[in-house]
Amino acid sequence: MERVKLWFGPGGKEGYKWASNYQGSLVGLCRQPFCENCNLIERERLRGFRGGELEVELIPYRRPTFWKEEIFYLGHLVRVPEREVARAVGVDEGIEFDISRLNTLLLSTARGSVLIDPGVMGFNGDEFGFQKLISGRKIVATIVTHGHLDHWNHLNAVPSDAVFMSALTFQLISRHAAWQQDSRLVRALRKAQRVSPGEPVLLERDLPIQIETFPLPHSIPETMGLIIKGRKKRIVYLGDFKLTGVDAKTKAETISFLYQIAKEPVDLLSLNIINAHLEGFTPLEGVTIEAITNIIVRAKGRVIITSFSTNLERIRRIGEIAQIMGRPILFLGAGMANAQGLLNLEVEEMADAEKTVIFVTGCQAEESSALWRSAYELIPPLALRPTDTLIFSSRCIPGNEAVLRELITALRPKVGKIIVNARETEQVGLQGMEVEEAPVHVTGHEQKEGLRLVLEILRPKQILPWPQSSPQIEAFREIAGGIEILNEKNRVIEI
Repeated sequence: MERVKLWFGPGGKEGYKWASNYQGSLVGLCRQPFCENCNLIERERLRGFRGGELEVELIPYRRPTFWKEEIFYLGHLVRVPEREVARAVGVDEGIEFDISRLNTLLLSTARGSVLIDPGVMGFNGDEFGFQKLISGRKIVATIVTHGHLDHWNHLNAVPSDAVFMSALTFQLISRHAAWQQDSRLVRALRKAQRVSPGEPVLLERDLPIQIETFPLPHSIPETMGLIIKGRKKRIVYLGDFKLTGVDAKTKAETISFLYQIAKEPVDLLSLNIINAHLEGFTPLEGVTIEAITNIIVRAKGRVIITSFSTNLERIRRIGEIAQIMGRPILFLGAGMANAQGLLNLEVEEMADAEKTVIFVTGCQAEESSALWRSAYELIPPLALRPTDTLIFSSRCIPGNEAVLRELITALRPKVGKIIVNARETEQVGLQGMEVEEAPVHVTGHEQKEGLRLVLEILRPKQILPWPQSSPQIEAFREIAGGIEILNEKNRVIEI
């Protein structure tokens, strides 16, 4: 048996609870109750496992398929590696929930609470943890700062008197509610009031809070930051943000506005630090636009681009560039159809043209997405060709490496070229699979030097950063110096 360390994620359609990939072959994690090859003491530590690296011993097997024998492996558990920093958890009635996955902040007053971003990170939101946060509280208003699903995926569970969001965010959530036939979400949206970035949030008159919004760059338009004034504190909520946009002008405007905010003392700053361990500033979005443009210029056949369908500005600019170059464009998948409707771009009805640029869903290997169905030829919306160039204009969500690697393994022999973002080969485990790297994605979150600059400008007395996991929190402590960092369990702020 060969002993290796592999990243395991949900097994999905393969029938395993946890699965990985080794040299292009499936690895299923053994779950036999009394397996002689597994370390059963270590297996007890898998309780609450959400995906990650495991040390296993591999036993190869062969299984027949329609056209050949296929090798797969059973992984027998040797050791669950220790995490450097344990995730922040809450425990209630014997149920554990992961605080670090909450994108939510609750502002509490004697007259009621204001909820900011009722969402949880990950494909399977931690409903119990979210419900514990809001349990027993009178929610008089809810604010959704932008349209990403993990910032509103529990909006349908919030008994809020009013909901504030931008026009684009309202459109995105409305389309999702119709697609999912979610009647609770539809009811929540009936209470929605539109607020554009830069406008105040009009709360009840007797509520002792004033909230102003301001525009922030992120990977989705109409993202809002918040300036919150209460009787006890002045809070700046940046949430998910970066300093840069497509060009340097946006960065200058954002920094200038932060200096305006800093003219009054900031008691608490709340922000996402998921990229605190990455050196430098977040690059300009224009870097990605140029890189993808260069790929399209050189491509002999079709160019297929998979990305987050909410990255509307990138999709719009690449679509317009493709049309300038005489290439028709096409959108496949529900999310991309939504994007096309919001952007109002002219599309080509057929994907057969050799020069077509095709935007498809499935950058995270979502089951039943357009790219996933094309890879496995399950009523595929797109017949892949050896002349196709496939671009993953995204980064892998942590914990999703195994399923994404499996998808790329299935796609590799079907297309001529696969291009992923810088560092994705190592993160996803694509070594030896003949994939190329290029700067085809820019994150929507600020990196180390940008976060350092924000702290230097705002000079907050306290900071509530999240997620407080390794290596992000260690890097952020270095940036913060002597500023007090609140534990991320403190999601309820008395204001």
